[in-house]
Amino acid sequence: MEVAFASITVAACLAVAAIIAWSDKHPDRPIWPPRKFGWPARIVTWSVTAIAIGSAYYAGRASWNAWGWPDGIRWFVGFPLASIASSASSFAIMKLGLEQSMGANRGLVTGGMFAHTRNPTYTANLALCLGWVMLAASWPAAISAGALAALYVFAVPYEERWLARTYGEAWSDYRDRVKRWGL
Repeated sequence: MEVAFASITVAACLAVAAIIAWSDKHPDRPIWPPRKFGWPARIVTWSVTAIAIGSAYYAGRASWNAWGWPDGIRWFVGFPLASIASSASSFAIMKLGLEQSMGANRGLVTGGMFAHTRNPTYTANLALCLGWVMLAASWPAAISAGALAALYVFAVPYEERWLARTYGEAWSDYRDRVKRWGL
């Protein structure tokens, strides 16, 4: 069952990556971000998110600690990393605005966490993926988290091209001032 859950996460990530790439090639008729933001965009976004992340969770739970890692690594490194990263991601989404985090054009956000990294949500989610792999300690969890992490890294240049088209000089100034990953 854990392989099925990992496969669902991988398939969802591949579908999202295909939509992102297609939309970048066709900015006049993108699927993502949608030209008109409303309930359909919310439903699709949260459905895909719930499927991909939920399946990654179940892939790890179904194969819990298959690697036989010591509890000290899993619970005292993996769990805090995942918890702090999840909180940081949620905080960044709240700063950005829930609708804007789903692709609504509500203005360029450059303050708070966004003053230190252009991608605080993705950076936190990458740390969350690592924490989840350490906590679940299994190949299905690693495959699922790896697919999610690859999607976060893959999406950044496409998202940045959309930001450049949408916000023009304001985006260019921000991009020149703030590092992509805040490192």
